[in-house]
Amino acid sequence: MSTGIGDRWLRGESVPGVTFALHDRVAIAGGSRDGQVGTVALLLAVVPHPLYLVTLDDGAGELKVRQSSLRLAH
Repeated sequence: MSTGIGDRWLRGESVPGVTFALHDRVAIAGGSRDGQVGTVALLLAVVPHPLYLVTLDDGAGELKVRQSSLRLAH
């Protein structure tokens, strides 16, 4: 990740190409964890694709999830 992008994201600033913010409630779309809900804990990478650390609501721990596999939870 480029220097400063992670800090900007943590402060709540918009980062081009990054959809989700810290503490956003998200649902996993696809794969073995399809439909599980959690909270964005950290932006791990921006390139080649945004990658987040998501803390699962069910207490099953944390997962690294690509932005393309996440949706806002309702």
